Amino acid sequence: MDTRVCPIKEYGRMRLRWCTRPSLMLLLASLLILSLVFMGPAGCGEEAPVPSAGGITAPELVEPNALAGPGPENLTWSPQGARLAYTDAQDGDEALWLYDTSSGEKRVLLDPGGQPDNIDVTSAQWSPQGDAMLLAGDTSLWLLQVDSGELRQLVEAGSSATAMMFTPSGTHVSYVQDNDLYSVGVADGQVRRITSGGSDAVFNGCLDWVYNEELATRAAQPGYAWSPDGQWLMYMRLDDSQVHNDPITDYAAVPPTVSYTRYPTAGTSNPAVSMHALAAQAGAQPRTIPMPPDTAYVLPFYTWTPDSGEALYITVNRDHSVLRLNAWSPASGTSRIVIEETDPHWINEDFYAAPVFLSGGQRFLWLSERDGFMHLYLYSRQGEMLQQLTQGEWLVDNNAYDILTPGRPVHVDPSGTWAYFTTTANGPLERQIYRLDIAGGQLEQISQQAGFHMMALSGDGQYLVDQFSNLDTPPVTSILHADGGEVEVLGACSGPSLDLPDVSREFLTIAGHDGTELYAQMVKPEGFDPGKKYGVVVHWYGGPGLQLLMDHYGGNTLFQNQQRDILYTQEGFIVWRLDNRGSYGRGHAFETPIDGHLGPAALDDQLAGVEYLKTLPYVDPERIACDGHSFGGFLTLYSLIHAPGVFRCGVSGSPPTDWSYYDTIYTERYMKTPADNPQGYAETELISRARDIAAEPLIIHGLADTNVHLQNSINFIAALEEAGKPFLFLPLPDQNHDYEGNGMATSLMASVEYIVQHMGSQ
Repeated sequence: MDTRVCPIKEYGRMRLRWCTRPSLMLLLASLLILSLVFMGPAGCGEEAPVPSAGGITAPELVEPNALAGPGPENLTWSPQGARLAYTDAQDGDEALWLYDTSSGEKRVLLDPGGQPDNIDVTSAQWSPQGDAMLLAGDTSLWLLQVDSGELRQLVEAGSSATAMMFTPSGTHVSYVQDNDLYSVGVADGQVRRITSGGSDAVFNGCLDWVYNEELATRAAQPGYAWSPDGQWLMYMRLDDSQVHNDPITDYAAVPPTVSYTRYPTAGTSNPAVSMHALAAQAGAQPRTIPMPPDTAYVLPFYTWTPDSGEALYITVNRDHSVLRLNAWSPASGTSRIVIEETDPHWINEDFYAAPVFLSGGQRFLWLSERDGFMHLYLYSRQGEMLQQLTQGEWLVDNNAYDILTPGRPVHVDPSGTWAYFTTTANGPLERQIYRLDIAGGQLEQISQQAGFHMMALSGDGQYLVDQFSNLDTPPVTSILHADGGEVEVLGACSGPSLDLPDVSREFLTIAGHDGTELYAQMVKPEGFDPGKKYGVVVHWYGGPGLQLLMDHYGGNTLFQNQQRDILYTQEGFIVWRLDNRGSYGRGHAFETPIDGHLGPAALDDQLAGVEYLKTLPYVDPERIACDGHSFGGFLTLYSLIHAPGVFRCGVSGSPPTDWSYYDTIYTERYMKTPADNPQGYAETELISRARDIAAEPLIIHGLADTNVHLQNSINFIAALEEAGKPFLFLPLPDQNHDYEGNGMATSLMASVEYIVQHMGSQ
């Protein structure tokens, strides 16, 4: 569903009250009033927000395009030739565009305004022939002819339709509806049901909650793959019948209603995973694909050999210590292990990818972190490692948040000569595009501007689309020749529509207590005076799998770096960030100090950062606060308990407060199970230590959070009440784990107001 934020014309100034043992009902009532204050008029617009008197406000900052402005997004090349489809603004609305490299022409393919079914242009997929595009609406799948612009309904599939794709021949479209696989003929519209047995607990060809959250590389990711000749379908089946059901309450209904999400907590029953194959002919019965006996997870990205002789899939054991690439033969019905990887700590399986076969199908490229950094290897089809192609203390990036084509970190031209990818070879704060001569081993840097680049290679291998930004430059999308020469700028985001304060941002490094070099960022207010004393807000994440610092416009947009910079510096605070050990982008050895204990290493490095801050003559050592969301929310509470006196106050957004409450895949990757690591869980659990908290926290939580459940905050609050400790709690109605729209504005305003109340403004 497309959710848009409506323009807000009037704003109220939120005041928070100190609470000791506050009533949840009073807080909910207060929040209802706040929600009415923040509610905008009906209908959504794309006008630039008008700054209010007295500085930039949080509601203004969460308006669409308030900071970067509109620009090309959702870029996807045609599989044949070099035509690029993308979304961009058209008369204030998002439309589907086409760029043709042969002519340089740009034109609108589809303006959904006035079209039926609320068609989502971001869902567009090319047909294998490159002559049509598949799109999803609220109730149907649609087919758009690229040259003529003809749009027609392909099938009425209901609101639950997901995981759609063309078959290799382009004659059919497969999709999942109500957790079963279907196909529809493109020419005749005939629908065929492929699987049966799908239910709220059984997922055929699609993913359940935990697979989507922890292993998928894109939204609505299919859990199936067709063989290149279209004769076989391999699909995954997830049986969640033994997985706990977690309730979410909808308070808008009268009386409130409850929905449920299958959610396996650490140490409990996982989804039972199996792999199956089905021949394309009518009446064929599914065959079960053998898997290694210790398989707990199958990564939801698969491939086939070019000759359709084998299907390849990746399995992982429950300890996350053994990863295998397996191949299954339809002819023999047997599976073999092609590659096996092990790690004494854990394997970052969520950053692996399906192998990429070279022309001829007898060799493939494989990404592996076996030497401590994610690098590219050349293998024979039989599983013999022929060569390590890249090496060094940098990595080939496969972070789903940082690439244009999730699940495809490596692009190979049709001749099999060049492999293209983004790397941290120029430093962990940047992403640069490189290409590798596969035969000769020569590595070439393609992108040149310092900052963050994301790329995709055209179907004919002659062009790249490069989306670039850095801290000072909003995203610029360019078409390049394959050797890096610029063809033209496709589009450039105009930048902020608001008159933002002129803050200064600088990256620096400090030494951790063990001597490890740590990257940090300092953001200073407009008009900074080194002769004055400033309070500091330490904005952190601290957990594995992500990095907070990057030379990217807006920083890490998952955590609203830019919005927080503006709001906090506007009140006269310095903002400080540091990526501690455990975070992404520095190699596996930089991550493993968190093994078995989520919390201590992160806090130790963050305290080293605070100690550095206290050496600066313009920092007031008595006015230091912290602010974090998700793992960062956990780190806020953990620090207020385990480092008393360091932080005057702290904002904790949607915090995990007991790791045994969190999901199996994420938690057990780093902590193992509670039965295998009882000490680690006990030492990092916060609820029993709530009595030791040394400052009044502001706890924020979405009431519809399906990720870090409300249980985490409620049980911690109950422990605070039991101990007689003061706190503030801000519940956000209808908000999931990542706050949006009015919920995001409310949380930002509350955070700033809370810190000003505790530390005073400059």
